Amino acid sequence: MDEDSITIGVIVGVLVLLSPIMLYWTVAFLDTAGIDRYLSGTFFIVVSAFVPVLIISVFSFLVMRHYNRPYPWIKKVLLSLGAFLFVALFMLLSMIGFV
Repeated sequence: MDEDSITIGVIVGVLVLLSPIMLYWTVAFLDTAGIDRYLSGTFFIVVSAFVPVLIISVFSFLVMRHYNRPYPWIKKVLLSLGAFLFVALFMLLSMIGFV
């Protein structure tokens, strides 16, 4: 494992650890803006969980392209990261009781 891979792992790991905070602020923004009135219970959770996943995926993509990773590798990593993170955040919101 080279230094670039370790750097990518640390940056993406920090972003993943910050995802519950991003989720909290996403829910707060959607609630304050009144968007939650137009979204039913489960759809609100899906949108709320998808926004932090999208933010983390964009920043992770930029970091991976900065270190010149090939597109098939980025696609594979971001797909697995996004799926895991989406399910984790969706389950977190479901357990808290937003449904």
